[in-house]
Amino acid sequence: MRGEIFSLPLEYVGIGYMCLVLLLSLMKKDILLLLLLSAGVGTEVYLVGFQIWYYTFCPYCLAFGGVIMAQFFINFNREKKRFALFWMVFAFFLFLVFFKATITPVYAQEVSLSTFGQGKIVVRLYTDYFCPPCKKLEPSLEPIIAELIRDNIITLTFIDTPFHKLSSLYVRYFLYALNEKKSFENALMVRNALIEASNQEIDDPKKLEGFLNKRGIKIRPFDVKPVFDLFTSYLKADKIDSTPSCVIVENGRKQTFVGGSEILKALANLKKKKTNQ
Repeated sequence: MRGEIFSLPLEYVGIGYMCLVLLLSLMKKDILLLLLLSAGVGTEVYLVGFQIWYYTFCPYCLAFGGVIMAQFFINFNREKKRFALFWMVFAFFLFLVFFKATITPVYAQEVSLSTFGQGKIVVRLYTDYFCPPCKKLEPSLEPIIAELIRDNIITLTFIDTPFHKLSSLYVRYFLYALNEKKSFENALMVRNALIEASNQEIDDPKKLEGFLNKRGIKIRPFDVKPVFDLFTSYLKADKIDSTPSCVIVENGRKQTFVGGSEILKALANLKKKKTNQ
């Protein structure tokens, strides 16, 4: 998970927060220390709830929260419980209003080859190479996502679903191809080639590799398990049970769109928002 409040990255806020806690502890400023720790507890309640809601967990965030909770109980004063509760609630609502985040795990940057763009709006596109509606959607989808990525409106992740018995084979070769050459243009070319291969019902790895090679698509095999695990976590978090589906996360708000027409409409609205700004 990556986030910010008042345009400050959360990791820097955390470092500054812990430095201030240490300083107040050394200076024996008990009331200010309790205030800060109480606010920290309220913040962590929000952040942990955020991670549970999106079924995406950051081990660093959870460990940091554990340290704050421990410090709070060590320094808790029962006579100041109303004071502590006030600052917990204040910090909770402060983050509720001003916190902005994306739910891509930190490790996803290392393992996800299928993410493109640098926009603040996160888009996850769920398709299957053997899904007829997905194949029909593709020609209309490509121009609009290309424009949204080019204009830095979205960060797009292609997530291929395991709904067909051959899906995992095709996803594997999609990732192999991106491992050889990660570019948005190459991703589109590989996706179209795999759709064509699915129409021919190619079910043998060697034949599929040969098919791609004839179309000038090179591959570089690697261990795809971390990427598959990441895709699985997204499928669970977004509760995807059909394709095509599209999840859009904007300012911490997540919306799911199902079906080609709904997806195209939702993406077109993102373009309109940018135009009107």
